[in-house]
Parts: sequence; structure tokens; C-alpha cells
Amino acid sequence: MAISAPTRSFQYTDNNPYLRSETSIINPGNKVYVLDAVLTFTAAGFTSAAAGDLALLRLPPGNIRIRLDLSYLTCPAGTSTSDLDIGLAAYTKADGTTQALQGSLLADSLDVGGGALSQILPGNPATGSVLVNSLDGAVVVCSFDTANSPAAGSLILKLVYQREG
Repeated sequence: MAISAPTRSFQYTDNNPYLRSETSIINPGNKVYVLDAVLTFTAAGFTSAAAGDLALLRLPPGNIRIRLDLSYLTCPAGTSTSDLDIGLAAYTKADGTTQALQGSLLADSLDVGGGALSQILPGNPATGSVLVNSLDGAVVVCSFDTANSPAAGSLILKLVYQREG
């Protein structure tokens, strides 16, 4: 199995890990932050289901709520039967314990083989939000399985989150 290329989005960087914009339009009482990731495909490929092989962006440390109901994904079509999983790489929780890879926590088996996607994130199981409490932050990852990812075009993810207490 080959992994689609590149394996990191433009925004996944070690120098400035939390590229974000801030808005209070959606909820004036609790600031809402938006993280953007753009993964431009240069070669098709696939991995095991929910393997988390492609790094999209880093979430900041602390107690945050990912607002799936406000987060948005676009992705070009992959090879017929291709599935897209979006989740979180393994990270250290605030209490010092390790959270294992949750490769399909944010989206499970989205049908990119059936056509291009343009949708909110459903969650796995479908939910409005996901709570993450990390010591050093967490990495949002994705993987394509069953068949090849797109060979060209861009996956664009707008991930919305709020800081919790």
C-alpha cells in the first residue's frame, strides 16, 4: 500500500503549529477559533482504514471542544470505492495518560470514491461536537482506504473549536 502524496498539509508545521483565525460572530459569549488545512494531492494512494497517515493540522493544548456541526470539508473524488477517515493521532491527555489513535473520530468512511465531497463533519458516531483535553495538543489526521485517494486537487478542512473551562 502506498500513501497518497504529500503526507502533510501546507499548514502542518513544527514552526508555527497553531495557525488559526478567531471570530466571535457565531457565538459572542465564547470565542470560536477556526483552523484551516489544505492538502494538495500530487499522487494517489491508500492505507489501512483509519490509519491516520496524513497529518492535516495541530490542535492547541488544553480542554477544547471541536464543533463538528460548524466544521467543513471539501475533497475531490478518489478512485471508485475509496473511503476517507478523519480523526486524531495518539496524544497525551491532560492527566498524563496516553490517548490511542482515533483515526475515524471526526469522520468515518466518507465515500470519496462515489464523488467529490462538500459537507460538515459527521463525527463517529454522528455528533455535534467532540471534547479533547490534551497536555501538548493533538494532531488531526486522515487516511484513505479501500481504494486510492484523489491524484490531484485539494482536500480542504475548516475545523472549528472553542476553549472549554
